[in-house]
Amino acid sequence: MKRVWMLALLSVVACSEKQGQGGGATQDKAAAALAGKDEKCPGGTVKGCLDAATEADRRGDPARAVELYTRVCDAGVARACNVLGTLVWQGRGVSADPARAYSLYMRACDGGDAAGCFSAGICHRTGTCAEKNDAEATKLLQRACDAGDSRACANVGGH
Repeated sequence: MKRVWMLALLSVVACSEKQGQGGGATQDKAAAALAGKDEKCPGGTVKGCLDAATEADRRGDPARAVELYTRVCDAGVARACNVLGTLVWQGRGVSADPARAYSLYMRACDGGDAAGCFSAGICHRTGTCAEKNDAEATKLLQRACDAGDSRACANVGGH
């Protein structure tokens, strides 16, 4: 059993490194969260929730996806916060709430998710889910670009 957990942790870390989802302690925290027990998640793990959330979204069940992504985000998996932010922004499975979407994007960004930084930066650039603030937008887009988000690199300094 211990070997299975170790393999699961290694695969999560390898996947995160390939996606440029941050590094170091943030990555370790996300891997630990994914391996962690959560009896309310499918399979009893946070990873089970992440897999089920992705599948629910793919199947067109956004309410279930929101429920599961919320659990995974609350467990500290930054990319889940970003996906949840997008669902909240779009009003899929939950009432649209731009301020909450921005908060989720920032949780993702602060957790090391480059796409979360990109999304938060676009919120500031457009003023649609955060106060329009070009300096903050540029800062967040640069942070996303530095973390490997090519969309952010294309938008740094642009309007």
